[in-house]
Amino acid sequence: MKKLILPLFGLFSITLFSQSKSIISSEIRWKAYKTLRTESLSHFGTVVLKSGKLIFSGNDLAGGSFVMDMTTIDAEDMNGGPKQKRFLENHLKSDDFFDTDKFPTATFQIKFIKKIKSNGYNYQVTGPLTIKGISKNISFPVKVTQANSIFTLTSAQFTFNRKNFGLKYNIF
Repeated sequence: MKKLILPLFGLFSITLFSQSKSIISSEIRWKAYKTLRTESLSHFGTVVLKSGKLIFSGNDLAGGSFVMDMTTIDAEDMNGGPKQKRFLENHLKSDDFFDTDKFPTATFQIKFIKKIKSNGYNYQVTGPLTIKGISKNISFPVKVTQANSIFTLTSAQFTFNRKNFGLKYNIF
């Protein structure tokens, strides 16, 4: 079974007079494994967040949504080999994987939130992740912190099975 690990990291701004907070900077990191799930058979990198917002009720997370620009997928582990890097990134953008010509974005929408206290995370978020027009609910812990007028949301590392989203290249 092949899985793609997509940890999310984000930094969000807060407007004191609004319940909806726009993102001021973000980092979305991904890691993907080939069939045998060994580090030597993995790739990792980043995807640019195109847009997003968090919704708060007071200081409590109440919802949110994110749009990821899949055309920006970057295979950082290949930085030492520009030709191989370009090949892998183009392959990930092809219809074997994300088909970015037809589906340039992927989205995640927070639909359900549960307060938790687990390993430093204070919420469990659940909602549809949409890739290639296919939506599946996923759930993962996040930590929301506030310093002055800045909220920071950091997710735990989570996995999803890429074949559930039509990313079927080399699946046995």
